[in-house]
Amino acid sequence: MTAIEIINQIEEDKKRRGIEPHHALLHEINRVAGQEHWDSVRNELEGLQRDKKIQVGDTINSQYIKIL
Repeated sequence: MTAIEIINQIEEDKKRRGIEPHHALLHEINRVAGQEHWDSVRNELEGLQRDKKIQVGDTINSQYIKIL
């Protein structure tokens, strides 16, 4: 599963359950990706951020990721 697919899955789940904000958090992406895929997903997230396709910001306990 790609990073974008994981982010979309998390956002859709939050919208369906009525959780605000809908942003995916870094620790949620890590949980969905699993330890065996985390390195490749993390590298993909860094590339997407560099290409300005996602926005990464800080929250109190984690970082949020938003698709632009």
